[in-house]
Amino acid sequence: MKSILHKISKLLSLTCAFACAASVTTQASAAEQEQPNVVVFLIDDMGWKDLACFGAELYETPNIDKLCGDGVRFSQAYTSAAICSPARASLLSGLNPLKLGMWNHTHHMAPREDFLPQKLKTAGYQNWHVGKWHAGSPKDKTMPKDIGFDVNVGGWTSWGPKSYFWPYGVKPGSDVPSGNTGVPGLTKGGQQGEFLTDRLTTEAVSLIANRKADQPFYLNMWYYSVHNKKEAKKELIEKYKKKIADKGTKAAYRHSELVGKNLITTEINAVYAAMIESLDDSVGRIVAQLKKDGSYDNTLFIFYSDNGPTTNDVPCAPLNGGKNTNYEGGIRVPAFAAWPSKIKAGSEYSNPVYICDIYSTVLEAAGQPLPSPSEKDSTSWFPIFEGNKLKPRQLCWYFPRSQTVYGGVASAAIYDENSQMKYIMSLVDNNDELYNIGEDLAETNNIIQQNPEVAENLRKNLHSFLKTNLPGSRAPASAQQKILEQKLGVSIKYNTSKK
Repeated sequence: MKSILHKISKLLSLTCAFACAASVTTQASAAEQEQPNVVVFLIDDMGWKDLACFGAELYETPNIDKLCGDGVRFSQAYTSAAICSPARASLLSGLNPLKLGMWNHTHHMAPREDFLPQKLKTAGYQNWHVGKWHAGSPKDKTMPKDIGFDVNVGGWTSWGPKSYFWPYGVKPGSDVPSGNTGVPGLTKGGQQGEFLTDRLTTEAVSLIANRKADQPFYLNMWYYSVHNKKEAKKELIEKYKKKIADKGTKAAYRHSELVGKNLITTEINAVYAAMIESLDDSVGRIVAQLKKDGSYDNTLFIFYSDNGPTTNDVPCAPLNGGKNTNYEGGIRVPAFAAWPSKIKAGSEYSNPVYICDIYSTVLEAAGQPLPSPSEKDSTSWFPIFEGNKLKPRQLCWYFPRSQTVYGGVASAAIYDENSQMKYIMSLVDNNDELYNIGEDLAETNNIIQQNPEVAENLRKNLHSFLKTNLPGSRAPASAQQKILEQKLGVSIKYNTSKK
């Protein structure tokens, strides 16, 4: 009898063990399935109001608007730099670009072990980069495949395509761009008339359709559009020329004292409008593929622009400045996040978010440990997704080069979320500026004389940031070096081995 009971007990124990093991396996599989796919749309040089869901009147963006409506729109989204390469490096590293020694489009990232795709690979993701790179270089060993991407389609050191039409500034058969323009790897399979935005999207859709079913994916969908040189499909250009004529839109300008000429403030660029429509169509194609295979609800979409627009040919009203300036037009960009199974549709967040935040947000979505505030300049958006606010913070920018074509002046800036005050330190002269962004979005009323204590507090914090992070960075022009040392009261040791 005891022998029989012992056998029954042993059998029950084994059954329980198998059941528990099965339960653990099931839970583990569920946990793995809960990791969302991640798609980061990074647009090049898109202005804050260049989407219909952000107030554009000429540009048509129904697919992007729909995706934005399925998530949370960020009305005060900031990039980390008013120019491309540093901002791109921030997204990948979670750091203010000055901490990477970068502030200009000629600068490249140095190798690290904690870039976002490296972290995601550890978490079991398949990682793809499609489109513009312009963040690292082969020499520095910071091209997409060097830092954790399994696939690189079209990514190079180029800051823009020589042409948006095939073969994209590359000689057919060579696939190697010359200089700083051209898109590699796309001459094969292309044909005359093929448009770059469409081709990149076709490549991305193919990656999604043919992916490994048992792994989540991270798609870095970094379009070259709408960077110069501006080109678009002829039929779309004609469509917008007619629309502009039918609306009776007239050119309006603002005068820039710096460049001594007028800069456009109205939406009358038909080529630019056509480029945006092609982008919208491409976003719609990627979303459609994910809906088709049932992955849409568990995909985290993030949409961001790397910096503001080129204000010599497109508007940025009502904001002041544009690309290459630390005014709102250069650093405030259109952005939103959508994750249908997680984020309430139709949400709005009016407090600041930061391009560096993408790093921690994606890591948390992937179930990975978050870096501490001392390690990164990155805050996860999960509180926002749950209907809460992020802790207030101060953000800093640094661009020590005047870019006259866009009306930009060399400067550094700091924004304080609690007071909504923004202090801009000129690196040209002693005419510093202070604006209440909450009341003066266009930055037309410099209130520095009326608020000396506020200006002084922000100045001290900005000086502290610069003194800490300028050493080891690339040196600006000698005139800006002199002004910086005069204003900071210290001598800066720059990295003279890199330009």
